[in-house]
Amino acid sequence: AWVEDRGRPEFTTAVRLNSSGHLDRITLTQTDPMKRGLVWPQRLQVALGYDGSVKELPVFVTGAETIVKDAKGLPAPRFVLPAGGGLGYGLFVLDDGSRDYLLQHIEDIPDALTRGAAWVTLWDNLQATRVGSVPLLDAAIRALPREDDEQNAQRVLSYVTRVFWRFLPREERSARAPALEAVLRAGLERGRTQSEKAAWFNAFRDVVLTPDGVAWLTRVWKREQQIPGLRLAEPDEIAMAMELAVREAPGWDDILKTQIERTQNPDRKARLAFVAPALSADPAVRERAFARFQFVENRRREPWVLESLQYLNHPLREEHAQRFVRPALDLLREIQQTGDIFFPTRWMDSTLSGHRSPEAAKTVREFLASHPQYPQRLTWTILTSADELFRIAGM
Repeated sequence: AWVEDRGRPEFTTAVRLNSSGHLDRITLTQTDPMKRGLVWPQRLQVALGYDGSVKELPVFVTGAETIVKDAKGLPAPRFVLPAGGGLGYGLFVLDDGSRDYLLQHIEDIPDALTRGAAWVTLWDNLQATRVGSVPLLDAAIRALPREDDEQNAQRVLSYVTRVFWRFLPREERSARAPALEAVLRAGLERGRTQSEKAAWFNAFRDVVLTPDGVAWLTRVWKREQQIPGLRLAEPDEIAMAMELAVREAPGWDDILKTQIERTQNPDRKARLAFVAPALSADPAVRERAFARFQFVENRRREPWVLESLQYLNHPLREEHAQRFVRPALDLLREIQQTGDIFFPTRWMDSTLSGHRSPEAAKTVREFLASHPQYPQRLTWTILTSADELFRIAGM
């Protein structure tokens, strides 16, 4: 959450070598981003990375500055990972050498747990604008073919999808789509289990942009193309139909109509029929789809509403979707009064999830500025959902 993210400690690492090139000192410095002077005592496992091995040093943080005493005299490591072993609460800012090494060689870390912790740390540093989106995506594309831990692969695939849509500008997405799709298709073929193949396939389905990739996905949806080792159920076909529609694949309208007709589950059929207008290539149809939500009776099926909002604000429709941001903010107080306790947060998440422009960020800022007496809980809800947008847009 917005408050929690800014309220958690921030750790920086300083590495000092002696005259022989060995470690003289590793110092962890903890700061409170909200300047309250707070300290978070906790136990950490500081991981030192070497060629082919990782050495973990236990550390108990009790103050603003902590010296990793057991590091003195050890050979200089390739990287220092303060949250090794997955332990630790806070933003662990990587030192320059560790950041650069991990971005270039994260796949060389021998054990899966440390690799996973390194990916989480890189992701946190990306969100804190201390790691670039392009270097992180390049690292993922390079490392994924060598990742043999299914949980790590699934996590990195989720990062890839989010970086692709959320952090890359449109031109960069188009330039990188062919190579990314090739990696994902290769991973799908290489997958050893149904769940592993499903993770690779879902990532491909969610990011595919090239005409060849869209054509292949269309053949899979039409059941003309089989994927050995992967069984696709009705929800998978519905997801494919929606992703093809939002990309305006050839015959997208017929794809949606056919999918509605062939969907057997009555709830899924009704849900797809409800969401379909939000997928239309016609901006006027999409505007009417959003206008429905002004009436509480059209918001009763909250998961249907949220899915519609996500597609209305899909990154591929971002320019047109900017007109939905302010009306969605205007509706938020009513959403809180008439919906489930979690609906306001999900409403704002779905509204802002596809936006990265300064214009969208400005709309949110102006709304908050024009409502100085707005309920604090709803202000936090907006700030939480807009946090990544503000970071990306530089606001």
